[in-house]
Amino acid sequence: MSEKTRDREPAPDSRDLGPENLHRATIAYYNLRQVHGDMPHKIPRGPAPDLPAEQARMVRESQEAMRGRKVLEVASGTGSATREIAETAVFVTGVEIAPNMLRIAAENDNPPNVSYLAGDAFDLGSIAPDKRFDGGFAAGFLHTCPSSRYTEFLHGFHARLEKGAVVFMRSSRPTSPDAVSRLFMVEGRTDQFMTRQLSDGSEYIMVENDPTEEDLQRIFEPLTTNMDIHIGNYWWWIRYELP
Repeated sequence: MSEKTRDREPAPDSRDLGPENLHRATIAYYNLRQVHGDMPHKIPRGPAPDLPAEQARMVRESQEAMRGRKVLEVASGTGSATREIAETAVFVTGVEIAPNMLRIAAENDNPPNVSYLAGDAFDLGSIAPDKRFDGGFAAGFLHTCPSSRYTEFLHGFHARLEKGAVVFMRSSRPTSPDAVSRLFMVEGRTDQFMTRQLSDGSEYIMVENDPTEEDLQRIFEPLTTNMDIHIGNYWWWIRYELP
């Protein structure tokens, strides 16, 4: 069995939309996407002339928020955003649960102030206990988190950060025609879901929330201060401080 595929497990039951099964499905999908890749989009995105400018602004604001800070990043993936903020941070410790993503991140050309650890975003208590963090970062995580677990995640994440820490979170928005065609709601559930398929034919159902500014205010205002929210055409992001 190859190094890349040995972490394969049976696909989680797509009929089970409970938080734990959704968590397993998300890990399985992102782990195997590094091996098989997504199925080609059924519907082209179409013209997106403002995408590069919006992405550049998001990266710039991420870097400014983490400038001079000791950063804990959750769900660091393959480290692309990690390396962006490492340009301005003192150091970045990225935490990732999917083995293939963690391996690829470690094999990349990382600057000396970046390190990666295996760990779960919902269980950060034992991560790097010898380090103190005054910056928190998450890129592409919250949109996959069931709303029933927001409080659990945020309390655990914030517990690892110092008083006055600055946090920056950002996520993509499912606004392309192809993404919109794969979104659905379930009666009695507050989350939005999306079907995702890999090129090997395996299919996963995952949370794909697309919060409004009002949603983000409701989630974060009770826990934070000095909050700044941006909802763009392709991404949303939020910067705030811990009281």
